[in-house]
Amino acid sequence: MRSHLQMGAAPNPDSASQFAARAQALRALYEAGVPVVVAGAYALREYAGIYRDTKDLDVFCRRGDVDQALSALADAGFRTEISDPVWLAKGFHPCGEFVDVIFSSGNGVADVDDDWFTYARATTVLGVPCLVAPPEEIIWSKAYVLERERYDGADVNHVLKYCADVIDWERLYARFQPHPEVLLSHLLLFRFAFPGLRQKIPDWLLDRLQARVREPAVPGTEGLCRGTILSRCQYDRDLAEGMSDAREAEVASYRNHHPKVH
Repeated sequence: MRSHLQMGAAPNPDSASQFAARAQALRALYEAGVPVVVAGAYALREYAGIYRDTKDLDVFCRRGDVDQALSALADAGFRTEISDPVWLAKGFHPCGEFVDVIFSSGNGVADVDDDWFTYARATTVLGVPCLVAPPEEIIWSKAYVLERERYDGADVNHVLKYCADVIDWERLYARFQPHPEVLLSHLLLFRFAFPGLRQKIPDWLLDRLQARVREPAVPGTEGLCRGTILSRCQYDRDLAEGMSDAREAEVASYRNHHPKVH
């Protein structure tokens, strides 16, 4: 894997107070023994060498460890809250900096489970020993971020570009069941973005995904809209026109395929 210096990355322009607050949060979680993995911009630096000015620190934990994480942050002087019971809690530092404590994806599909820790990479972030989320889970959680104002496809492409040699493709495939179309769409966009690197994506995986998406539609799905799994509001018109919001049923279906996320 290339180092950041080899890639000519520029220093991050975040302020010293921001770095200090993030380091304080990580240290509080580490010293309290809260099992978390770092993702977001810091994981992108680890895997792709991309430096990005970031508004916060993203740590991921299992749903059952959220209270412990918030307690550790509160003891360190952060004001804490459950911002969205589906996926997000926050800790606010007095300096204005905040940390996101994430336990699922915004659509409720990508719950944090044991694999986030089993396959994580040990490293140091902001001077604190920690784990960075595995590339498979980063791709999985980012692949569903397809909002009008935010699109994480470029992040997915760069994790694929720099981690293809170490990705467990079978495990990545399993993460996207029963949504093979979402994974296939990102793999095809990777081939478009980097035409000279298309060999990084295994042919057998593309063949398997294409066979899946050619399967006939399930009877009774004609009036369903799964777009709400990709965007919170961009499919409101379709729902207003009478289509059924499939998000709740799709999340339940996903969890039936992956019982360990409970």
